[in-house]
Amino acid sequence: MQKVYITAVSQQNAQTAKLNPWQQSSMLGQTQDLPYFRAFEQPLLNFDQLCTYLEQHIDNLLIQWGWRADRLHNTPILLGSTAYLMSDCEFRWQNNQPLPQEYSLVVIAERLKARYQTQVFSFATSCTSSAQAMGYAYQMIAQGQCERALVIGFEMFNRLTFEHFNAMHLLAADLPYQPFVQSNGIILGEGIACVALENQPNPEKKLEISAITTITDHHNLTNSSADAFAQLIGNCLHKAGLQAHQLAGIKVHAVGGNSDEMEMAFLQQQFSTIPCLLAKPYLGHSLGASGAMETAWLWQQLQQENADCLFITPQGVIEKQVKPLPTGYYLNYFLGFGGGNIAWILHWQGKV
Repeated sequence: MQKVYITAVSQQNAQTAKLNPWQQSSMLGQTQDLPYFRAFEQPLLNFDQLCTYLEQHIDNLLIQWGWRADRLHNTPILLGSTAYLMSDCEFRWQNNQPLPQEYSLVVIAERLKARYQTQVFSFATSCTSSAQAMGYAYQMIAQGQCERALVIGFEMFNRLTFEHFNAMHLLAADLPYQPFVQSNGIILGEGIACVALENQPNPEKKLEISAITTITDHHNLTNSSADAFAQLIGNCLHKAGLQAHQLAGIKVHAVGGNSDEMEMAFLQQQFSTIPCLLAKPYLGHSLGASGAMETAWLWQQLQQENADCLFITPQGVIEKQVKPLPTGYYLNYFLGFGGGNIAWILHWQGKV
């Protein structure tokens, strides 16, 4: 089995965009301003705008590594999203344009395939879409099917998703977004992240994927069971050959909803001395893009002088600390509607 490394990222998110973090909900004749982590200036992205953004981030990675776009035929691209082309459909409807005949990820995949002359795979597994894409890219490289792969997660505002979550009373009504600390609802977000995986490390920033595990939780369509969650994490640690105390940190799921209580109880019991890293207060919950976006975010956090960490003590008290992240092993896990959960261990060996 080949080793697999994350070697570069390109991303666009609310943390860097610094746009007005609000969207208006209009349901049953009533309007309400709700927080939303915006990453794009356009209220709705049409097909060409979305593809332009995707191509920009792919090209950013090509420039970083000196790769040529016409020589990617052995570098598969893996797409993960829950947004598909819904924003394009809403853009067309708003502008009195005919709706597209196709609106799945396949349409985007075909455009990227034509541009980069390589295989493009699409993943739609709810909130774990791009996380599952990361898992498949890892397997392809580890098994020697390719030397490198690009994983792209993207999510953009569309009213169908926004109003659907609001109708289910899942959205928080105000900022700040503080999962675990104040779990009073989800705040959605949009963005793009492109993550490069290779069988050789970045010589300046060595980050290896040590193990990946998946599990299907049959207990509940929308919430994760404690038993399945514990099995997912236990399997991942076992596959990496690690004990809980050997972790340097945990990038948690933490959406601000009902599942927070289950997560916190498990972390309090099993990992009370391990710092927890929360990405969603900075990015929002980017649904199917979260696997790629939160991995790109963690890549940046590992290289900063200081990062925000939460500790959940055995007494259940949450303590916030700002500290540099050390080298070592970092657990990441992603939970999604439908129970397609995934976890992996990143081994950060530091800057050279």
